Amino acid sequence: MVISNNVTPTVFYWLNEVITKVVHPKRLNKKRLKDFDTIILVRYIPFNIFLYLIYLKRKSKKIILLLDDNLLDINIFSEIPFLYKLKIFLNIYCYKFFFFLFINEVWVTNRLLAEKVQQKISSNQIKIKLLKLSHKHNYTKKKFYKISYLGTSSHPLELRWLKTLFEKIQQQRKDCLIEIYVNKKWRNYFRSIPRMKMSYPLDWETFFLDTSIGNSDIVLNPIFNSNFNNFRSPTKFFDITRLKAVGIYSNSKPYCDFINNNHDGILVDNNIESWIEKIVFLLDNANERQRLFLNALKRLDNNFN
Repeated sequence: MVISNNVTPTVFYWLNEVITKVVHPKRLNKKRLKDFDTIILVRYIPFNIFLYLIYLKRKSKKIILLLDDNLLDINIFSEIPFLYKLKIFLNIYCYKFFFFLFINEVWVTNRLLAEKVQQKISSNQIKIKLLKLSHKHNYTKKKFYKISYLGTSSHPLELRWLKTLFEKIQQQRKDCLIEIYVNKKWRNYFRSIPRMKMSYPLDWETFFLDTSIGNSDIVLNPIFNSNFNNFRSPTKFFDITRLKAVGIYSNSKPYCDFINNNHDGILVDNNIESWIEKIVFLLDNANERQRLFLNALKRLDNNFN
């Protein structure tokens, strides 16, 4: 078992073979630890299991600490931010004098770090091991999809509705990256959703350049009836087509009067299950996504008729 604050670069590049067994300390049932012969702690020592780790070592469990930074040698006058120093102190540095009680091995990711850790750990009972970088990654093995929402923080009704949709999509599938543009308030609102890319709102020129470089597979365009929304223009159609993506739109103004349903976009009533059904269908049918995109592109070439 690997205990880490999410799947970090350290876990991905150095522990790739056990990446499916990563558990966040806050979601850990410590009594389950006794079911594993080996426990790997990445960078930090979770306070909630510190005493239990001592018990497990006495029961002949192998407990390993993986380090990729010089976390055992902090200096109050160093250049790193004070709050980060405090985090290091509370999460690992204050334990280093007790490593012999609950650590069998320390794994490190480079030779210089191995020498430094050896200096900081006086006990000969703890083995220092230099890891080799895994070469077993196959980056093209699995297809990933990007789902985007291009609206801004001025759409509170739509954003609240989308949170439920995003949660259900990410529970159902593990191959989607969701991209949105939101301010700090909304970043906190969405932060619990996994595989979420949240960017701060951009000025138009920067947004145009960014969306011209990066592609999406599907762009979501929910909109709710209001005096304000009913008079909007369907400009998102142009952004979506520039992204080489397929748009799913609410079956209401302004989109219901502009989108040719199932020809250059998809119109759906504002029912979350219906939207999820359309999203899943499009993700699993590349030919249908291509057909809808080419029709939208042709419409742009014909002056949006």
